[in-house]
Amino acid sequence: MPHQKLWVGLPDTLLIDSKHLREKTVKLGMVARSCAIFKVQKIYIYRDQTEKTGGESKLIRTVLEYLDTPQYLRRILYEKRPELEYVGLLPPLRTPHHKLAEKPSDIRRGDYREGVVTERGGKLFVEAGLSGLVSLQGRSPVPVGSRVTVRFTSEYHDLRCVAVKREEVGDYWGYEVGESPSLKGLIRSLNADLAVLTSRRGQPVNKVWSKLLPDIQTARSVVAIFGSPKHGVYEMLETENAHPEELSKYVLNTFPDQGTATVRAEEALLGTLALLNLGRNLEKQEV
Repeated sequence: MPHQKLWVGLPDTLLIDSKHLREKTVKLGMVARSCAIFKVQKIYIYRDQTEKTGGESKLIRTVLEYLDTPQYLRRILYEKRPELEYVGLLPPLRTPHHKLAEKPSDIRRGDYREGVVTERGGKLFVEAGLSGLVSLQGRSPVPVGSRVTVRFTSEYHDLRCVAVKREEVGDYWGYEVGESPSLKGLIRSLNADLAVLTSRRGQPVNKVWSKLLPDIQTARSVVAIFGSPKHGVYEMLETENAHPEELSKYVLNTFPDQGTATVRAEEALLGTLALLNLGRNLEKQEV
């Protein structure tokens, strides 16, 4: 089947049960790793309208985007910030776009790499973790100082590159982070072929697996939605005058017969993405 788009929706109150920045950072590290393992292309942070004081979307976005950034670009793109105090504790994502620093002579025509646009003498270049700057051909789609994905159009001694969209890269190229003012608005705006809302009050996944499996395997886009540590998707959508079953035919308990009183958000994310990945990779004749 064509490459499937996979997105997740997380509330801005994801960290509401974590008091210390260190604990919050570790949780976000688990979220980033889970999304990277299962090739999530976009993480949406939606506003939890059950909480009047609002959540921590800025912290969530900053840490997740930092972790998606290759190590050789982090010092360029991120000055010292208090919210990044504990990111050194987290394991690297080790995704294909997190390449090591290389010599220009190792680059081949058609290679892809992440870089930062810079200007020298009125001309545009890219800092891409090599021993020198690379000439950027054409008009850059991002401002000077911004991150960009590039494809090399020549080899050593005259390295040149062009800016491209992430979708052009054949391999998994990390995730992007977006935001939405509401859960209902997020689900409707994405209009995914398959939307899976997770809730302990939902149908046990094993009860609907025979119907869910072919939908997973034929969907070109899938979004998995998760509630907060304090409020599930039913309560959140009730605040928005909506009901889960109005927005998706799958409201699932992906942890039937769980042995703990609660399943944490980062655990629900990992388990649910594993189920979706299993369904996507089962042979069609097993449906």
